[in-house]
Amino acid sequence: MGDIWLIRHGQAGEMMGEYDLLSERGWEQSRVAGAAWRHIAPVQHCIHGAMRRHRETATGFAEGFGPLPDAIEDARWNEFDHQSVIRAALAGGLAPDRGAGRAGFFRFFLDAMGRWASGEHDRDYPESYAAFQSRVVAALDAAVSRLGKGESAAVFTSGGAISAVCRHLLDLSPSKAFTLNLSLVNTGVTRLRVGGGWTTLASLNVHAHLDAHPELLTHS
Repeated sequence: MGDIWLIRHGQAGEMMGEYDLLSERGWEQSRVAGAAWRHIAPVQHCIHGAMRRHRETATGFAEGFGPLPDAIEDARWNEFDHQSVIRAALAGGLAPDRGAGRAGFFRFFLDAMGRWASGEHDRDYPESYAAFQSRVVAALDAAVSRLGKGESAAVFTSGGAISAVCRHLLDLSPSKAFTLNLSLVNTGVTRLRVGGGWTTLASLNVHAHLDAHPELLTHS
């Protein structure tokens, strides 16, 4: 059996601002995760998306973990454009309940994601939901094809891509995948087992490495 370890990036920037970089907390999360997950060594393959926060998380992880193999950059592991999803929803008449605070925003965000996934407004988005789901599954297939017997790959990616993998493996509805996405912790680790022509979900969103550092537990 082989393993693929999907590692969500560390805390990034403002959701509607300069999001594609790690905060100082994100860097520390990455280093703590790397130190705590040394037991998964040796890792034969290191893969990350083409986004800055993916590369930076891999760098911080290696500072705690030790040297990783030369990284393979695969843009298919990139996150969807959440800002375009939000803007299209606003233009389409959806709006958050500003009196409900953070909970109101997340209800709006789930509605915005549902609008995107419906396929009825594909021209409003730079990438349709179906195209996003397909490219993430293609990235997973490519990572699986790289594994030799008993080998492991560490993949640094985003919550949307991880939830897309879970949707594929567990046959989830889009709405359940979106809800799962919101629960994913920065630097949480999801393990896939590969062998015998099968890829299965072994664990999801494991973040015990943050138990001793509650101030590092974030979802952004």
